[in-house]
Amino acid sequence: MFLINNILWKLAYVAPDFPLLQRINGEYTIGACDNLTRTIYINNTLTGDLLRKVLCHEITHAAMFSYDVNLSV
Repeated sequence: MFLINNILWKLAYVAPDFPLLQRINGEYTIGACDNLTRTIYINNTLTGDLLRKVLCHEITHAAMFSYDVNLSV
């Protein structure tokens, strides 16, 4: 667990077919940041550089949620 802007986030390593890794189109992603559960979900088969890249990417989403930043304009 870690804090971003005084908001507690959890980190969960989950199976590749974990429901919260599934996109709307039915495909599975390798990482997801859920603002409702305040949890970052990471595919538990990732290792090395790819794991670090995905984790950094999802932490960026958590920071955006925590600071109410929307970059999709």
